[in-house]
Amino acid sequence: MRFLKKLLAVLVVIAIAVVGVAFFLPDNVHVERATTIARPPSEVFAVLDSYRRFNDWSPWFELDPKAQYTYSGPTAGVGAKESWVGNKDVGSGSQEIVEAKPNEFVKVALDFGDMGKATATYRLAPEGQGTKLVWGFDSNANGNLVKRLFGLMMDSMIGKDYEKGLAKLKTLVEALPNADVAGVEGKEISAAAEKIYFVSASSSNDPAAIKDVISEAYGKIGAFLKQNGIAMAGAPLTITTSYDASGWKFDAAIPVERNDAAAAGDVQAGSTYAGKAVEFMHVGPYDKLGETIPKAYLWLTIQGYKPKDRLIEEYVSDPGNTPPEQLKTRIVIPVE
Repeated sequence: MRFLKKLLAVLVVIAIAVVGVAFFLPDNVHVERATTIARPPSEVFAVLDSYRRFNDWSPWFELDPKAQYTYSGPTAGVGAKESWVGNKDVGSGSQEIVEAKPNEFVKVALDFGDMGKATATYRLAPEGQGTKLVWGFDSNANGNLVKRLFGLMMDSMIGKDYEKGLAKLKTLVEALPNADVAGVEGKEISAAAEKIYFVSASSSNDPAAIKDVISEAYGKIGAFLKQNGIAMAGAPLTITTSYDASGWKFDAAIPVERNDAAAAGDVQAGSTYAGKAVEFMHVGPYDKLGETIPKAYLWLTIQGYKPKDRLIEEYVSDPGNTPPEQLKTRIVIPVE
């Protein structure tokens, strides 16, 4: 009995000591790990600013490959959200991008349900020809003494996971083409079919030649619409068939309210692509589209999309009263 009393006394002293230590521990817990990736910040940012590739490099995915994942919000950027329900090793929760500064910073709100909430951050900075990435984790005990004590173990608990994840991310990104995708960001959409009249055309890659060919094609369509009393239903389009060093083959098209009038001459009736696609917005002169479109396709590669069908360009602005640097062109790329 005397032994049990002594043991109890010792346990009480230990408990008091632990509680006393907890009073002096900070509420805030911070863990971070860093790596350098041999790709530009814009390319690393494109992967981190979306959840489409997260499970390709996540250090936790393999703990439960059968976990259920759902996605909501935009494809990328603020509001993009991933939620999961898995086994006891991964639990359930969600992560949502709440702040993003292109090519520099991403902030993520983590919600682990009963386990609490936390914040993750990705900080990017140029380093030589590559990018230094710092992945951080922050949580707050909010005065809870048990959580303060638990915080002492956080670095050892998740530090190795962060190191593993960064190594996988480095491998993933460095396997991608080495190019700068700054200034482009896609949005996944469900494209609706539009009725059109179009003229198939081809041109060299010379901007002046392209302008002449497009103007002629639209002139033919405009005359046909006027002759048949058909109203336009949207901005002019081009639908690319092929583009390479030898030139550009495309359909110049105009959306219409109806396309039941019989085709005549070079003018044909048809409809645009309907289905899953990703859209981009180019702002600037038309002769700079040749710089934006390759970046858009690379962005798709980074996000794991597979393009299909033909590229659509919608000339949103009226070039007759819009300065070249303000011209807006909507780029729609059909994807699987």
